[in-house]
Amino acid sequence: MAQKIPFIIKASVYGGYIVPMTKNLDSIAHPPALGGELAIEFPSMGNYDWQHHWRMPTVGVGLLGINLGNPKLLGTAFAVYPYLLVPVVKTKHFHLNYKIGAGLSFFTKTWNDGDTLSGVNASTANSAIGSILNVYLTTGANFEFPISKQFSITSDIGYNHMSNGSMLQPNAGINMLQAMIGAKYLFPGCAHCNKPKPPIDGFPYDFSINLIASGGARELYYKDNKMYPIGSFHASMSANLTNWYALGGGFDVFYDGVFVQQGTRGAESYRNNTLFGRYFIPTEDLANKFRAGVCLSNEFIIGRVTAVLQWGVYVYDPIRNATHDPHPVYGDNRPMFYSYDIEKEDGWNYFRLGVRCRVYDNLFVNASLKTHLQKAEMIEWGIGYQIPYTKKQESDGRRGSYAVYHPDRKWKRGDPNKQWQPVGVESEDPPFNLGR
Repeated sequence: MAQKIPFIIKASVYGGYIVPMTKNLDSIAHPPALGGELAIEFPSMGNYDWQHHWRMPTVGVGLLGINLGNPKLLGTAFAVYPYLLVPVVKTKHFHLNYKIGAGLSFFTKTWNDGDTLSGVNASTANSAIGSILNVYLTTGANFEFPISKQFSITSDIGYNHMSNGSMLQPNAGINMLQAMIGAKYLFPGCAHCNKPKPPIDGFPYDFSINLIASGGARELYYKDNKMYPIGSFHASMSANLTNWYALGGGFDVFYDGVFVQQGTRGAESYRNNTLFGRYFIPTEDLANKFRAGVCLSNEFIIGRVTAVLQWGVYVYDPIRNATHDPHPVYGDNRPMFYSYDIEKEDGWNYFRLGVRCRVYDNLFVNASLKTHLQKAEMIEWGIGYQIPYTKKQESDGRRGSYAVYHPDRKWKRGDPNKQWQPVGVESEDPPFNLGR
């Protein structure tokens, strides 16, 4: 009777297929991967504006365990991750949701448990996972079939990825096609204790400038046993096209300490700072450690949290031709765009999948995974500042110049003019009203 917030308990059985994206996984992965998941979910009560913008989604936290099908080399994987179920179709007897989640995964077997010292041929050992702790990313479709008000049958189909972002090598990663089927039970809350609030009419700002500084470390090759520093600076501008989505563009500057003097080509031999053979860098130059690019940014705004998907193109890349074999068409003079084999070189473009969480005013923390196609390059941890702008509305009703919006200032609910002023501060002369 004291319960106020409704919640859902869900239990599912899990079946998966490891996609053999490397020769190593093709030889050691033995489908299917089987397991189970327990989850707790919290349906939206309508108390926050972002819940209305996302059609009243469900927030959940899942605990997943998977037997990867090869106990000696791959062992068992565990994952704990928050996720969001966004309604797509909702009828009396059928719900279709889009599911997306990100968290941490843990492995009982890594490369270190299956090398030659353990009597395993190194060429067939577990080169997919080099560390116990890894990221976990998942996306897919969720189906629900209500049986009663509180009980439902549920099912998921989708895709997940587990790796450490090249922080520790080897790191081919595990990609899985997955399916789950289970049941869930709703523990109803106090209906009159959480009265939904009406959503704000319009998003509070029009566009924003984002500045992010990030850093971290990674290995280049597992035999080196050496960590190199990484870092980046990102600046972009994005425009809010809807209450939940913003589109923008910007530029990036990357620093990657792995690009030291390394490699051999032909009969010439150079001093190697690494045993890795992907790159050919005959001199030790600081300039080789920097790259710069321009990017297109997609931002999905969920209250304090923003999920980001970026695609970028290198405009400055001093190691563009740092390969063992010249390009079959362009030789050692690759242009900005060219065909390439991702198994042999990084190529001319990059991707970023990230999460930003606002912690105070316009200040946020950031975590992102940078890849070259399906190959993870680095995990970045950073801090950023967002400068959002919105239009003033003058007293005569005209829209004036742009001003910086601060999240600590909220709509004054109940005011027909929708005055915008600091929370808890009554003012006869508020800064301005948004008139949205």
